[in-house]
Amino acid sequence: MELIASGLTRRFLRHSGESNAFEAVRPADLTLRSGEMTVLTGRSGSGKTTLLTMLAGLLRPSGGSVTLDSRDLYRLSDAELSGLRAKHFAVIPQGASAISSLTVMENILFPTALAGKKPPVSEAEALMERLGILNLRNVMPGELSGGELRRMAVTRALAGSPDFVFADEPTADLDDGNTVLVLTLLREAAQNGASVFVVTHEKDAAAYADRLLHMDAGNLTNV
Repeated sequence: MELIASGLTRRFLRHSGESNAFEAVRPADLTLRSGEMTVLTGRSGSGKTTLLTMLAGLLRPSGGSVTLDSRDLYRLSDAELSGLRAKHFAVIPQGASAISSLTVMENILFPTALAGKKPPVSEAEALMERLGILNLRNVMPGELSGGELRRMAVTRALAGSPDFVFADEPTADLDDGNTVLVLTLLREAAQNGASVFVVTHEKDAAAYADRLLHMDAGNLTNV
């Protein structure tokens, strides 16, 4: 599968009027392919997260298109786009994303339940064991550290074997050992056929990438 961004832009208005427009993402062309891990680096505020959220079908662009198998994501109805995301996409967000009323395991299995898929219990347990959180399966999110919440989010994204994984700073809050482990798991997901798109400040992530991109002031370039 291929996800193709063509002329993708995003503009925000700071106050009112076109003269106050801020170009968060300038025209960007990008193709994400199955079996590849793409790593995007750049300073905070350069537009990396904005680009990721547009690619993931979560933020409507100001211009350009994002297509999956010839379907323009942003020409779909809300219901159609939600269904497409549930079927093909998984996101590791930068911030907290746990549902406080669900246990760790329930949080991990929740996206597949929403999509009407069979819960990937064995896959989730295997990932949780590798990430050192299997013993936390029945714990509530409010009892977890930042690093444990991050590892839960990684497990949730990878357990359902999605076609596309969008990871926004997936190693934030992690020590060196768990950083290597998460990057290894993302690399393995790509080797198993997923398209993995990683936004990161982690310099070591470049060693895991098939393709390295950089963003500066909204401009996307190859490295």
